[in-house]
Amino acid sequence: MRLAFLYRRLAREGGTEADLYRTTGGLAERGHEVHLFCGDFWTPPPPGVRPHPVRLLRAGRVARLLSFAWAAPRAAAREGPWDVVVGFGRTARQDLVRCGGGTHRAYLETMRRSGARRRGLGPYHRAVLALEAAQYRPGNFRRVLAVSRRVGEEIVAGYGVAMERVRVAYNGVDLQRFSPGQRTALGPSARRELGVPPDARLVLAVGSGFRRKGIDVLLRLWEEGAPAGAWLVVVGNDERLAAYRRKANQPSLRGRVVLAGPRPAAEQFYAAADAVVVPSLQEAFGNVVLEALAAGLPVVTSRRVGAGELLTGPLQELMVDDPSDTDALRKRLNVALGPDGAELSRAARQIAERHPWSEHFAQLEALLDATASAAR
Repeated sequence: MRLAFLYRRLAREGGTEADLYRTTGGLAERGHEVHLFCGDFWTPPPPGVRPHPVRLLRAGRVARLLSFAWAAPRAAAREGPWDVVVGFGRTARQDLVRCGGGTHRAYLETMRRSGARRRGLGPYHRAVLALEAAQYRPGNFRRVLAVSRRVGEEIVAGYGVAMERVRVAYNGVDLQRFSPGQRTALGPSARRELGVPPDARLVLAVGSGFRRKGIDVLLRLWEEGAPAGAWLVVVGNDERLAAYRRKANQPSLRGRVVLAGPRPAAEQFYAAADAVVVPSLQEAFGNVVLEALAAGLPVVTSRRVGAGELLTGPLQELMVDDPSDTDALRKRLNVALGPDGAELSRAARQIAERHPWSEHFAQLEALLDATASAAR
């Protein structure tokens, strides 16, 4: 198939950017002709993927957002025809909308209810909402790929999209990169780097944008009373990272909490951990959940996290309803770090093995075929 992907930037790290890199590269490996229309290429495209720079207005983030949303579909149209044009973010027109972050409307409502947002909406958020409404307007798309059932329900409820036009396809995971076998090879050196004793129990949180990821909740939990002897390690970035580090250095947390900042090789930190916690206020999918499962780690998370839909058996019992409930999180962490750890580890790996990237690409190709048929 001849495919065009539209997204404002390409990078190897991050959530949507990294998913875009893996998706376009994987489809090119499977024999498709893949073209990538981006405003910024922070990394060269994967082998076999053809880049097309899109000119943006650089006068602030609203101008960048809106200029790409309208310029990218036009740039793609000039290079057509295509079997399918895929909008990976917020673009005005495309054949297939890939919604990897949930709807902005639902995100704002979640953050408002949690108290994380109290101010009125500024120009940027109003522009995103307007683009989102245009994206799901009849005639501007044919099919939708949602990364979880939760996301699909947000689209149907928020914009009146018919459910039969929405397909759920969970992300995949690299089962070699994230593996229980990495524990012996990478774990001890990662603990030394972090300053965590080899016999301490280590709870890992991974992600950027600490307020939404629930890092404030975790710091409060460790202040109130974390599982006995447990360290908290946070890998990721935040615009207020320095302030969070000052808090972690207070006497009530010092020596039990490490804010490691952004790191390129996340697999070494999974190898050092005993459990992973994902108390996000809002998370459309959450690759960290699937990566942790592949590494054989029990995951404590909430029903607001899309990847929580994958949890079955004993791991389902580690979920909480409210990610800000520190008592519930503490109880689940005690179970995850308890004597049933080996059983939980086996169950985690078994779940991950059902979701390799090859399975995701097979589902994606079926959806691309259906979208192309609808266009014809």
